[in-house]
Amino acid sequence: MKKNKLKKLSIFALTTALTVSCLAGCGKKKEEDTEQATITTEAAATMSDADIEFAPTKEGYVINEFSGEWIDESLSNQRPLCIMINNIVDAMPQSGISQADITYEMLVEGGITRYMCVFKDYSNLEKLGPVRSARHYYVQMANMLGGIYAHVGWSVYAESWIKDTGLNNLNGLYDSTTFYRDESRVAPHNCYTNSEKLKEGIAAAGYSTEYLGEKSKAFAFNVEETALGSGQTANKVTTAYNDSSTRWYEYNADEKLYYRFQYGTEQIDDQTNEQLRYKNLIVMFVQYTDLGDGLQNIDWDKTGTGYYITDGEYEAISWRKDNGVVKYYTADGKQLKMNPGKTFVTVFDETKQDKIIFE
Repeated sequence: MKKNKLKKLSIFALTTALTVSCLAGCGKKKEEDTEQATITTEAAATMSDADIEFAPTKEGYVINEFSGEWIDESLSNQRPLCIMINNIVDAMPQSGISQADITYEMLVEGGITRYMCVFKDYSNLEKLGPVRSARHYYVQMANMLGGIYAHVGWSVYAESWIKDTGLNNLNGLYDSTTFYRDESRVAPHNCYTNSEKLKEGIAAAGYSTEYLGEKSKAFAFNVEETALGSGQTANKVTTAYNDSSTRWYEYNADEKLYYRFQYGTEQIDDQTNEQLRYKNLIVMFVQYTDLGDGLQNIDWDKTGTGYYITDGEYEAISWRKDNGVVKYYTADGKQLKMNPGKTFVTVFDETKQDKIIFE
């Protein structure tokens, strides 16, 4: 697939081009395949060079707002699926998560982590799981993304938040349509779903598959791959939640992707038998607060710092909620633009920043 290039035209150049086009049009037939843009004099007078940016187009496709990649235009307004995935060693290998556009990893009780995998297109999932229970700060993130939230069970705080807000959710405790048990795996690490069951569950619940408001703007992407140029090397990135829960990524310079490892070995998706790999890594530092019984809380209304990692380099970033959605920002205050591809977001304890190691 040929890369689509972002076209930037200065006011002067654009005005000149339009003038020439008009003059030529008086005595010469327009060439076939010539792309034309129309701009009013009033608009031209108020637009800067930076404003005149034409997004790439591809017939029959739109840009996935969670990956920056092309998807079928029929999916343009489809809400994402946000699903809770078990991540303890007994749950390995997981199934189907390599297809997620965005994966969030956050702490739950006992120092373990769980994932929330975000899928813009969930039509080709033969097996997805193992699915686990909800925690309210994951639920809040799913709500910010405009997603349908899938889980099996919930904490008391997650239950309260979902019921109070009416968030569209599929709960395996009460939903025999959406989920099934794989008897070859040991409970509670054996609850799974697939595309067909997800669609049946959503239809049975009467949920809209299209956004209820505007499309998510949580992430922004470069039109084509762009090097950071920070000069800060990130060929290996370690994210050590604790001594027994170390994850790391190794950069493959040929593929320009980060391969993920945990529990001392490669992390594999058993549906592809391939190692998980990502174009972008985000580390965001948050304040985890213990609510009792090990249950955690994250206040998304706060602000924080972090790192963006891609193509063998990293840079410092910040995060904050903007118009009700957590977004990421570069040092100059602009929204972070990531390279097109899959992204893994590590939501990390701000008191342990020294446990994020770049090599």
